[in-house]
Amino acid sequence: RALRDKQSPSPVPGGGASGGGAPQSIEPRDVAILFRTNEQPRLFETELRAANVPYVLIGGMSFFDRREVRDLLAYLRVIQNPADEPSLRRILNQPPRGISDAVRKKLADDAVATGELLWDHLANPAGLAAKPQAAVERFRELVQGLQQTAARSSVEQLVNEVISRTKYRDELVRQYPDPNERDSRFASLEEIINAAASFDERRGGTLTDFLDDLTLSQRDDTEEKESQLARNAVALMTLHSAKGLEFPHVYLVGLEEGILPHKRSLEGDGLGIDEERRLCYVGVTRAQDR
Repeated sequence: RALRDKQSPSPVPGGGASGGGAPQSIEPRDVAILFRTNEQPRLFETELRAANVPYVLIGGMSFFDRREVRDLLAYLRVIQNPADEPSLRRILNQPPRGISDAVRKKLADDAVATGELLWDHLANPAGLAAKPQAAVERFRELVQGLQQTAARSSVEQLVNEVISRTKYRDELVRQYPDPNERDSRFASLEEIINAAASFDERRGGTLTDFLDDLTLSQRDDTEEKESQLARNAVALMTLHSAKGLEFPHVYLVGLEEGILPHKRSLEGDGLGIDEERRLCYVGVTRAQDR
């Protein structure tokens, strides 16, 4: 709230100006939000964008750049607008349903040649073998069924239906045999479900409204850490990435058992707790003032 208040300088939170003088304004670059896991920044990214507060995500992939998140949002965009061709192309065979790269190229080329939208062309594609033809028909039926769900359900119910009907969790189990990686992917899906539930509870509205809330600002993934930190923006970063840095105001989030200390550190002989304690100490000592 202090960062987005443009009417007057904001006092240092927690008790007035330092040194007893006039209140000090807080710039976005003065603030860091530190977290233990890569799934945690999603809510902060969403809220900072909504408040028009600039931020940079350092030392990790943006939540919205994760493959499973992009897949799920592509499904929602196609349900809302089948003419969204980039999203449609993304999910035609995701999870795999027998529509190969060659078939997808043919469908797209034929749609262009006939002047049709790709979605419309899927209703009557020409020259496909029986199996891909059946796969395309099943895909259209899937999307149309989800559109009917969207018309009568909350956004949270719709998101759950997309995950269920596409068997997306089963595909994650197939792709990621490592349980830690798989759990991380599952957690990303849960974050979208949580975002939808929060949207339904906070304001409600249509699928279009929800997608508007999640509109992504473009971010230059090639920026070096130093150039990112040079921007006047709130820093979002993992505790690992924060080593060696300092900020006037630091927020440590997710200080609860299972996150910090991470649930994996509680397994076995418990020696992992020592590393979690060191990480917490790193976070605490990044703060210059508060």
